[in-house]
Parts: sequence; structure tokens; C-alpha cells
Amino acid sequence: MLFLQLLFIVSYANDLKSDTKMLIMEQSPYGYISKSGKTTGILYEIMGEILSTSGINSSIYIIPSNRLITTMSNNEKVCTLAANTPDVSSFDLIEPVGFKFSAGILPASGIKLNNYSNLNSIVIAVPLGVMFDEKFHNDDSLTKVRPHHYINAVKMLQRGRIDAIAGAIHVLKFLAKNEGMSLSIFGKPLILFDSDVYLVCTKSVEKYFQNKLKESLIHLKNNGKIQVLLDSYFGKKD
Repeated sequence: MLFLQLLFIVSYANDLKSDTKMLIMEQSPYGYISKSGKTTGILYEIMGEILSTSGINSSIYIIPSNRLITTMSNNEKVCTLAANTPDVSSFDLIEPVGFKFSAGILPASGIKLNNYSNLNSIVIAVPLGVMFDEKFHNDDSLTKVRPHHYINAVKMLQRGRIDAIAGAIHVLKFLAKNEGMSLSIFGKPLILFDSDVYLVCTKSVEKYFQNKLKESLIHLKNNGKIQVLLDSYFGKKD
């Protein structure tokens, strides 16, 4: 009888349907459309593994970050993977994913940024929409240029037109690598913001589903699957 009950539970778990939407921020390498037209990204793939392991039947959508926050603020039934910032502090932080979102100033090779004061003597690209540190973004004493996209800033640094780029360190290095550039063009970043990435849900998402997602994420961390995905995008740590 116990065996039959377990079979029923497993069968039910593999057929769970939820109207909760899984949203991923539209930004390479987190969630994007590849050159071949494939929907992919490290957070997109992690969310897919979480759903597959949990047995929950739900859709994953990649949308701009501003629309993602607006949708969650409307208390729609939404879960996402996001850094622990004030933008998500009012939602349910379910479980850390296993890596950090680090943002700051990434200099060209040969430029040392030991502290904030070193920024006064360099030209920094700040792609439009990038904001992670209030002091830095309100500091008019610094020399800043405003390219439209991250990739434009990376190309400017490669050509020697700027000294450093402000932004998410993982994003900048991934884009450079994706363009065939050597990461040796970069020096050591000055980190101004560092936070764990979490599985986050709005409070309207049923606790049962939140717990199923949490259990699946913990399982994926314990069996090494999350780390394998992270290594495939960012390389293994030294």
C-alpha cells in the first residue's frame, strides 16, 4: 500500500500545473536569444532545471528588467531569479541559487583600481540603464561616457577609447568572450555591489508551489547541476 501511495505522489508531482509565470530578466548571459535563434541564458537554464525537477508545468518568459519588476509589483503570480536588492525586498526570497551578482567598475588591463578614489583619473563607460551604486551614479566629478549598450562599451574598451566600464562583471566578461575577445583585456574589477542571486516569488504564489521550487533548487545545488551550468557559462574558478 505504501508503495502504491508513493507511486501516486510521484505521478501527481510530475503533472502539477501552475498559472504562475516564471520570468527571467532579458540580458545576456541571464536570458537572451542566441545568434541561432535559440532562447537560452544561465538563469533561463537554471529555471528550466528547477521546473523540470519539481514536476511543475509552467512557462518561462524572458522580459526587460523594468517590466519584470512592474509585473511583480502588481502582485501577479510570478517567480524569478534575481539579486537580493531593494527592488525585490518586498517579495518572498525562497532560496539562494548558488552564485553572486557582482557589479562595479571593470578596468582595462594595466589599470589598477585599489579604491574608489582611483576612479577620478580614468574615463568610465556607463551603458544606458546601468545603475547599481547611488554614490557612483550621482558622482558628477567622474569622467563618464554613455554608450547605449554593454557590448558597445566592451568594444570601446578593447579599442582603447575608454579606461573602464561600469556594470555587471559577469555580463561584461561574457559578452567579451562571446565576441571572441580574450579576457586578458580586463584588469581586476572594483566591486561596488555584491549580492546573492535568489529564487524569488510574489506573495500571491501558493506556498506549496514555492516549497516545491525550493526543494528542487536545493536538490540541484546538492547534486552539482547548478555548478555545472555556471561553469559552462563563466568557466571554472581557479
